[in-house]
Amino acid sequence: MTPKLYTFKELIGSEIQLSEDSVAQINDIVIPRIQRDYAQGRTGKSANRVRERFLDALYSAIQNHKAITLDFVYGDVEDGKLTLLDGQQRLTTLFLLHWFAAKKERIEKSDSDFLKHFSYATRFSSRDFCKEIVEKEIKFDSQKLSEEIKNQSWYPYDWKNDPTIQSMLVMIDAIQEKFADVNNLWDSLVGNGIISFFFLPLKEMGLSDELYIKMNSRGKPLTDFEHFKAEFLEIIKEQNDDLYKEFSRKIDIEWTDMLFPYRDENQIIDYKFMRYFKYVSHILCYKGDIRAIRDGQRQQSVEYDEFKLAKQLYSKENTNAIANLEFLKSAFDCWCGIDIDGFFNTIFYTAEYECGKTKLYLKGDETTNLFVDCCNYHSEFTGNGRNRLFSLNSMLLFYAVLLYRQNPDLVEEDDFRRRIRIVRNLTENSQYEIREFDQNGNNQMQRLLSDVDEIILKGFVRTDDRGFNLLQKQEEKEKLEWLPLPDNNAYKDALFQLEDHNLLKGTIAIVGLDNPDNFIKFILLFGQCNKDVISKALLTIGDYSQNLRGKISRTQLGVKSKDTVWADLFHPTKQRNEEGRFQNTSVILNKLLSMIPNDCNNVQQILENIVSDYLNNENTVFDWRYYFIKYEQIRYDTFGMYYWKDKDNKPYEVIIMGTEQRINGYNWNAFAFVLSKLYPEKFELDNYAYQGDKLRIKGKSVSIDILNDRFVVNEDGKEPVEKLIWLNEKGFDLEDRIEFITNELETMLDG
Repeated sequence: MTPKLYTFKELIGSEIQLSEDSVAQINDIVIPRIQRDYAQGRTGKSANRVRERFLDALYSAIQNHKAITLDFVYGDVEDGKLTLLDGQQRLTTLFLLHWFAAKKERIEKSDSDFLKHFSYATRFSSRDFCKEIVEKEIKFDSQKLSEEIKNQSWYPYDWKNDPTIQSMLVMIDAIQEKFADVNNLWDSLVGNGIISFFFLPLKEMGLSDELYIKMNSRGKPLTDFEHFKAEFLEIIKEQNDDLYKEFSRKIDIEWTDMLFPYRDENQIIDYKFMRYFKYVSHILCYKGDIRAIRDGQRQQSVEYDEFKLAKQLYSKENTNAIANLEFLKSAFDCWCGIDIDGFFNTIFYTAEYECGKTKLYLKGDETTNLFVDCCNYHSEFTGNGRNRLFSLNSMLLFYAVLLYRQNPDLVEEDDFRRRIRIVRNLTENSQYEIREFDQNGNNQMQRLLSDVDEIILKGFVRTDDRGFNLLQKQEEKEKLEWLPLPDNNAYKDALFQLEDHNLLKGTIAIVGLDNPDNFIKFILLFGQCNKDVISKALLTIGDYSQNLRGKISRTQLGVKSKDTVWADLFHPTKQRNEEGRFQNTSVILNKLLSMIPNDCNNVQQILENIVSDYLNNENTVFDWRYYFIKYEQIRYDTFGMYYWKDKDNKPYEVIIMGTEQRINGYNWNAFAFVLSKLYPEKFELDNYAYQGDKLRIKGKSVSIDILNDRFVVNEDGKEPVEKLIWLNEKGFDLEDRIEFITNELETMLDG
């Protein structure tokens, strides 16, 4: 027998052909006791999404006057009563939608009496609730109908314990919100029959009551993944039947087998599959500039709901749907049949340098296996919802690997190994450029992905667009041109070791291609020496500091314990320097490196000798660098930040900054700080020199101001006493001012 279409109203009161010689009439629809509670009104992320999608489909059909069929409803008909096997959730929602339309539009009871014939047998309370809401009047005088219903005298307090009733109330509110402004809703449902479904009686299906009970007593609803898979495959089926069959097989067999080694503690791969599906889909969204739609407005974000994402990319509403499906299929297929862990371990390393591989700088529990990281973390965020667990940088680097896997005939392995290094360098040195959308709302990820396409597939670094950082792209292009030259090929391994250094992470501008003999020397310098002596040795050569612009102009030097400070000094893509300061640092660093012999096995001793020779040289000038070299107290071990109000004219009036950016945080006059640390039994100093705190003498009401060319002693009840610090014609101290001030104060105080 051919299944027949019914509307909700038509099913009640209809004659049903049970078999060739048997007919029965349906007078009532009953949800039997063995059915689980009504679930479409549950709360929670999954239930909310199912409810929203179902109501969206009904709303779209009604508003567009386009008929929609809700698949099959199965049940047993006996003595005029239809007992549902499958369809409980859909029919309950249709019951509530018809009820809402009838009450809202004041439909005559004679026309809506059929609603009395829908009931629940799971609990007496559920049955009574269905009866009461049909019979009683509703005024629609509350923003939420559920509140109006719960305030009725016929609504007992203990109904709050009935999960079906509570789910129905949630659905009623959702229907009210979705359909409140829809006119002639009743006509659409009853008169025009826009929403319908197929009905098959149990006997027609050849099922026994025993099987019916077994099917309904399992109590295990479909998982999110099962819901998604069913809908996604239906979307594909509408496009292409062959692709539908292929995807059905691959999802259930090949791709499941591929993901199974990475299953979770529950032995399932559902979440892994969904995260990777979202990753590939998001790549397509960025490349096609497809964004989420909220309340009809295009957002500055891609869609994260997998159902909406599937519809956006792979349904008939997208003209590139078939191509997108082929890309998705290839993105899964390319990992099948290979040792995925082994593959990534041949491409990347994380510890000591490995020739032929590219270093990954891991921050947490990541691995070299970017595929696994993607399956574990893509589209997941930290608790505050701001930071991605699978960063945009990782997305781009993994996309580069994916391109190679998808195009083995276009990219040779050796070429890929060189090109993935370029992408790594760019992702590590484009912190201001790597974002979803720029400040004008333009799709920045589209530009970045285009850069990756050109690098991986063509070996070409574009320097005339707005993708990755332009300075770094120029450097990568120069390396590509420099390395093949006959005299330079011998430096290939040294260059890659330099790139992989933790302080550089891909950018070698601080050493430069003009100084290839210094590649390995840099590695020796920052491998064998403590960074405090490196800073002192650099200062003996010149002022290697960098001046950072911002709310205040700060000066930064390297520090003893923080690699990040040195990394900032060595990255032109991270600094906001005054023009020429980065290049000045590079010149001074290369001068120091040139002083280190090749294959030196004690660089630390060489630096200590350089510093000692400087301090013991009678021709050494007592400029600010001298004090920074001699007195370790000035080399404050936080962010290496200092503040000079007028460095050129008052070089000795310098503030040590205890914070990275703010001068109103902890800060100290540099020379007062040194004295307080050298002689803690004599002097004390508070934490806010910039706001007026002065060096004080313990046990006395005496404070000292230390200025560029003098210090001033202030004693309560007396006139301030000034002592000049003699400077030469160039404005430099004629003697060590720390020693001079100490001696002068002792003489004054003893006197």
